[in-house]
Amino acid sequence: MVDWQEDYFDGRYDLTAQETKEMFEKYLGYRRVEVIDNPSVEEIKRHLVEKRPVIVPVAGRLLGNPYFQTPGPVYHMLVIKGYAGSQFIANDPGTKRGKDFLYDYDTIMEAMHDWNEADINLGGKKIIVAFP
Repeated sequence: MVDWQEDYFDGRYDLTAQETKEMFEKYLGYRRVEVIDNPSVEEIKRHLVEKRPVIVPVAGRLLGNPYFQTPGPVYHMLVIKGYAGSQFIANDPGTKRGKDFLYDYDTIMEAMHDWNEADINLGGKKIIVAFP
């Protein structure tokens, strides 16, 4: 994937939600991938009920994950694969303990920011939904 990214995007960069969508389509061969602006918790849950993985770009340091190497990543993406109670169940590749990691809804919604080189906290609220 890294080789493909270097060829397609002319280098290694933090990918925006839109660029990640392109990678899903062009590299992984998905026919339908959507970038959704300003999703609600309920909208995310609806996609999960339909068995669609939800990829979330975030300002990584706002997650407060105790297993990140301090101070944590500026920009990060994780996969939400379910929910229980008031928490999302995530696969978070940022730590060895990221499988089935629980994040409060509020934490995800506040940390949700697409890549913005000037200031990650100014990045739009977006999710990427892959349709099987």
